[in-house]
Amino acid sequence: MNTKKAKQRIKFQRPAGSLDDDGFPIKQPTEYVTVWAELKTLKGRTFYAAAQNNMQHNREFKIRYNRKLDDRERPKGLIVIWKEVEHDIVSIENDDGLNKTMTVVVKAVS
Repeated sequence: MNTKKAKQRIKFQRPAGSLDDDGFPIKQPTEYVTVWAELKTLKGRTFYAAAQNNMQHNREFKIRYNRKLDDRERPKGLIVIWKEVEHDIVSIENDDGLNKTMTVVVKAVS
C-alpha cells in the first residue's frame, strides 16, 4: 500500500444505543478506532455495475490491516464517519488474507 495515497481520515464508531463490551448501553457515540485511508473511486465496469444496483452512495476505502477491524475482533453495529457524514459498513475484507491491507466498503446513511 502506498501510504502517500492514504489522505482520508475515517473514524469507526460505536453508535449511541448500542452495547459496550460489558453489556451496558452507550448513551453517546464512542470512537472505536481512527485510521488513514485511500479512497478508491469506482471506474469503468464497477461504476456501471454500482449504478445498476442503486449503489451510488457506496464508497470503497483501502486501509492498512488493523486487527481491531478483523471479523473476530470487530464489535457489531460499527459505523464509519468520513467528512462528518455517517456511513454504514457494507463489508470489511482482509485483502488476499495477507494481513497487510483491508478494503472497507461503506454506504452513506441518508
